Amino acid sequence: MEKKENKKLIPPSSLKEEDEKHKLILRQMETLGKIGHWEVDFVKQTLHWSEGVFYILEMDPSAMPVDLEKGFLSVHPDDRERAVKHMQDVLETGIKYDLECRLITTTGKIIFVHSLADVIRGEKNEPLQIVGIFQDITEQREAYQNLLQKELRLSTILKSEPECVKVVSPEGILIEMNPAGLQMIEADHPEEALGQKVENLVYPEDLVFYQSLHKNALQGIQSSARFRIIGLKGTKRWMESTAVPLTNQLGEITSVLSVTRDISEKVSAEENLIRIKKNQEALINGTSDLIWSLDSNYRLIAANQAFLDVMGFLLGVVAKEGDSVLILNQGEAFYEKWKGYYERGLSGETFKTYEKFLSPITGKEEHREVFFNPIRNTNQEITGLACFSKDITDLMLKRMELVSSERRYRALVENGVDVIAILSAEGFAKYVSPSITKVLGYSEKEAMEMNLFDFLHPDDVPKIKERLEEVITLPEGNSLPSHNFRVKHQNGSWRWMESTITNLMDDESIGGIVDNFHDVTERVVQITAIQTQNEKLKAIAWTQSHVVRNPLAKLMGIVDLIKTGTLSPTEERKSLDHLIESAKELDEIIQDIVLKSQRVIVP
Repeated sequence: MEKKENKKLIPPSSLKEEDEKHKLILRQMETLGKIGHWEVDFVKQTLHWSEGVFYILEMDPSAMPVDLEKGFLSVHPDDRERAVKHMQDVLETGIKYDLECRLITTTGKIIFVHSLADVIRGEKNEPLQIVGIFQDITEQREAYQNLLQKELRLSTILKSEPECVKVVSPEGILIEMNPAGLQMIEADHPEEALGQKVENLVYPEDLVFYQSLHKNALQGIQSSARFRIIGLKGTKRWMESTAVPLTNQLGEITSVLSVTRDISEKVSAEENLIRIKKNQEALINGTSDLIWSLDSNYRLIAANQAFLDVMGFLLGVVAKEGDSVLILNQGEAFYEKWKGYYERGLSGETFKTYEKFLSPITGKEEHREVFFNPIRNTNQEITGLACFSKDITDLMLKRMELVSSERRYRALVENGVDVIAILSAEGFAKYVSPSITKVLGYSEKEAMEMNLFDFLHPDDVPKIKERLEEVITLPEGNSLPSHNFRVKHQNGSWRWMESTITNLMDDESIGGIVDNFHDVTERVVQITAIQTQNEKLKAIAWTQSHVVRNPLAKLMGIVDLIKTGTLSPTEERKSLDHLIESAKELDEIIQDIVLKSQRVIVP
């Protein structure tokens, strides 16, 4: 059986074997180089494309022949007019055909091609044919564009880079510097700095550090250094610079590239951090709180003096780093409790506990909050435990006092005879204490829904309005003197209240007028009764005073007569008899006054 003819390998019988090989090689070259050749016959008005053109345009070679119109339709619409005009200029003026444009493949992909061609002319210089090639340069074009973009980005980065980027000659002369660097050295224009020695800006005391940095770079060694500079306008700064060598195509070091940043704030922060660390150490060792850390084997890593003192007391020896924090001589319960805490923390749990105990040092009751936080390395593996024991003894005592005080206050407010109300300036209630029910019979809900003036006695309304207006003019926390007024009880009776009002309108927690009042009805009634009794007693005393005067005058006269010593015994006895009669008369008068007074004073 004859082998089937392979048209791609064996040329047709109509073509010479050598020509077919040349075409095959040409086809391979076109495929490898993404090249196609084309030919336009102006006489026959035909267009011929090689297989390479069809492959580039992603077309089937069997689509031949194609015409000029179809050929130009493959050109990108935005480049089509320019391509047509270039062809016309080539044919009419004789310029060389050299064109870059975009083509659109049958799949819609946009490619860039570079085309070169020669014109074959007749005896009269008329164009007969034009034969050319074009190459798909999309990858080169994209690579070029990427390179341009990279260069543009690099240039933009250098210009916008906040760090100083500079190039220095081997002699230490500044060759190039970005805007950030010029700003750091306080140069208003590049000419002020370029061509100058960099060493002139460096602190004399730090010059050795900069020189070492520059020398290392010239020897091909990348290194970093810190030094201070003085700007052209006198500003002092701390700088941190990293320098690398720059080489030419032969690998020879021609200059030094360095990136320098202003670390003045960082240095200041580091100095502050050192001061803070020293202060923290002083604070840590000066507190009664216990601070310590341990490794996964329960060995002490670090601790403040307060913890070392406690641990040393419990151990009976001086405590130090490396000692086990598990203390056996304080009993099994103590040992197991703290071992359990440490195990929880070393397992990854962050937690706190509350401890109440008698201090082994002072013998007094202590309250402490103890915090446990796992220590992790960069791989998030637990390597130890940080512990903090805060003394909250005073806080707990104050808290218990506060709770007790709050309970007493609540009991006084809820069960006291005084009513506490918070009122707006218009008399509306914002709060009423539960004792309102005992004093006036209203429930808290009823009282909250009423205005103060709803149950005031009409005669007292003007005065209360005046007091509410007056109290809000007082400074915050000041009160008006107490005042009595009448309020209608829930049962309809009128009760006298003694009220003291305080301005707390601007107090965020109150925001109103605090009215503290209580029932004084009985006291008002008693005072009124006493005043009435006093008036009656005054009248009795006034009317009886002249009755008392007569026997009293007789008594005084007889006593004076006896005192003279001139009376005979008989006269003296008669005088004594008169004295007794006057005394009896006075006694009867006094008894009469007492009886009248008893009728006035109600027991």
